[in-house]
Amino acid sequence: MVAAALMTWQFSRPAKNLSPPPPEAISPTASSEGIELGKRELLPQPEPAVVPASQNNLSKDALVVLTLAKLREWEDDDEPALRSQRLQELDALLNGTNMLEIVQELPPDLMGYVFALPSLRQQLMADPEAALDWMSCHTNVSGPQLLTLIHDWGEKDQQGMRQYFSGLPEGEWKQAVMATASNESLSSGPAEAIALAMQMNPGQQQAGMLAMAATEWAKRDPEAVEQWLNQVNDPVLREQLAGSLAIGYAELDPGQAMDWALQSLPPGQVLDQSLAEIAWTWAMRDPATAGTWVVQFPEGQARQMALESLVNVWGNHDPTAALDWIESLPEGPLQTEAATDLLAAVPTAELSAP
Repeated sequence: MVAAALMTWQFSRPAKNLSPPPPEAISPTASSEGIELGKRELLPQPEPAVVPASQNNLSKDALVVLTLAKLREWEDDDEPALRSQRLQELDALLNGTNMLEIVQELPPDLMGYVFALPSLRQQLMADPEAALDWMSCHTNVSGPQLLTLIHDWGEKDQQGMRQYFSGLPEGEWKQAVMATASNESLSSGPAEAIALAMQMNPGQQQAGMLAMAATEWAKRDPEAVEQWLNQVNDPVLREQLAGSLAIGYAELDPGQAMDWALQSLPPGQVLDQSLAEIAWTWAMRDPATAGTWVVQFPEGQARQMALESLVNVWGNHDPTAALDWIESLPEGPLQTEAATDLLAAVPTAELSAP
């Protein structure tokens, strides 16, 4: 699945830095380091067009100019149905050349087609260590291209790739490589993603990657994540990751996740946000039961955030049922707060419709 999804990454406009972009939040309360992986469109990879090298006698400069012209034209009319044909045309143009010489002359936002070519990826995989060294010297090679190399290398020789990573000198480039490798492992092996992220320098970027991995891992094995958390020495980081565990745990059992968060997290922002995220997940499945839990919270920030998540989801899926539930609450601050949240989430016309 990941291999097929790389085609989509190639055609997206990459950021100019090498750090992977933060995933989309699943709810309005998700943190900037938080983490839900988005679904990736699957696009087939075409077979490279075979054109004898002798037919391609253009100079490097001429090839760069011609390639740039084609890519700019295609960027202005990025039609998915034409991508396969265009890839074959580009492969024919660059067949028999040193594609890396062409790539290093391209701006970052036009590299997608070239890095989608199977022939270029084969060229990179002929010596992935040299390819990674080459990328480190060319700032126009951005995150999606680095991700392509790491994915292909991991498929070919994961152990060799890990050994090479362990020998990278400390610096900005190593941070970019480890963050990208950790991001690549999130779906297939969150425990491996954690191991890779632990090789990064402590800081916000590492904490974000660890939080993403903890959430993904907790969706499969929350007990294993809890055991790992006991080995995290930094108390602030451990609390943050415990919140991520609770959010992932909610995918398996939101009630148990709510209990675990209340027992394991001290009062404060991490607990409040975790409860709000759990209420969001729970409301997607069983809003009435989630509501029974939320109303038991004492008045305060945790209840306010969890109630807002619940009413937002419920109101957008079934505003009549959400309104009936609110009207069944005892008169007082809780009912008023829930009604205010519902009015903010759902247009009044929908609430008043028969």
